[in-house]
Amino acid sequence: MLADWANFAVITGSAAGALTGLLFVAVSLNRDRIVGHPGLRAEAAQTLTLFILALLLATLLVIPGMSARTLGIVLVAVAILSGVVLGLQSRSKPGDDRPDRGRRGGRRDRGRPKAAAGEPAFKFSDLSAEDQLYRLLDVVSPNLFSLLCILIAGCLQLAGANGLYWLAAAVLLALGGGVINAWLFLTRAPAPDAEGKKSEVKEAG
Repeated sequence: MLADWANFAVITGSAAGALTGLLFVAVSLNRDRIVGHPGLRAEAAQTLTLFILALLLATLLVIPGMSARTLGIVLVAVAILSGVVLGLQSRSKPGDDRPDRGRRGGRRDRGRPKAAAGEPAFKFSDLSAEDQLYRLLDVVSPNLFSLLCILIAGCLQLAGANGLYWLAAAVLLALGGGVINAWLFLTRAPAPDAEGKKSEVKEAG
């Protein structure tokens, strides 16, 4: 059964490995912009975890001699461990440290009239496309769905059923979520010059 998924494992594993390498290059080029923001550091760690998770799952599909029951046990363990790691990374990500996300008091909110009491500070339709995507990812996390797919795949393998299609969905969700997350946090990282000007203004004040 696993032999039928060899090509899928090779393709997704190669993609995960390449994306992991590109992530290291992108983070190293933007190191000064990311180091000063705990939220961006946490998002970079989450992105790396997702890419490594996809690479690990693809590797499991091509390990020779692995039985369905053994694969199920490993998948359940991977789902639990990945959930713990991603949960710890989310806890270390302060919600108000994300720059320019359309939050109240951010640069996008300056110059806007304040909302009346009992009214929302902003409307979803007033946000930019990137801010809307951030909000959607906060509500519907691809990380959670990826972990659920891994857990379902593991349980099905333990029950003697075919859970490999759920595993394939988990790999694709991990890769897609990692790419989206990398794009968003890299494009939203503030320039060090802007941060330096802010600190100079505060010191002058």
